[in-house]
Amino acid sequence: MTGRLLSPIGTNSVERHPIAPRLDTLNGKRIGLLDNTKKNAALLLKAAGEILQRDYGVAEIHSYRKISSSPGAPAAMLDALAACDAVINAYGDCGSCTSWCIHDGVTLEKRGVPTATVNSDAFVVLGQQEAIALGVPGLPIVMVPHPMGDVAAEIIVERAHGMIEQVVRVLTGSAAQLESDYTDRYIGESNNFARSNMFCEI
Repeated sequence: MTGRLLSPIGTNSVERHPIAPRLDTLNGKRIGLLDNTKKNAALLLKAAGEILQRDYGVAEIHSYRKISSSPGAPAAMLDALAACDAVINAYGDCGSCTSWCIHDGVTLEKRGVPTATVNSDAFVVLGQQEAIALGVPGLPIVMVPHPMGDVAAEIIVERAHGMIEQVVRVLTGSAAQLESDYTDRYIGESNNFARSNMFCEI
């Protein structure tokens, strides 16, 4: 005898959106920094902005800080960020903050702003799942080591240097190639980002 079990997994029809067109160069551009208030986010973004100005000719850095990591950035802040040529959005390293970090990144991409959305390696899979649910499966997610909050300032600066090539790559070049590279990128390699100490036997 066989039976049927009602699946708790819902379905949702989502319109797919492409990522924003990318920049040809960062030289002379205005870059927005979106700080979601997570510990060390401001330092990571400040260091990244300084590197981009020094090494890539970025003309202006405009920094914005949310009141809280959730919910999403307010409309006026998004309007200000949309006036920039590109945005770095940091960072997601927990469930809710990753969700809203991705939400902000997707919102900016849909508005035509190339955005480097930063997640820690323990949460890139969740971040990509959220991007798919929001209709931008090719959202480029810049990966940094986990954790980000409880580490020394000099390590955060090192991580800013370590991620800068990823940031430059996702803000410039071919949008079509980036979408191809990032669609299912982390989901397809989810075992590489699972941490044994995050799970227990049941």
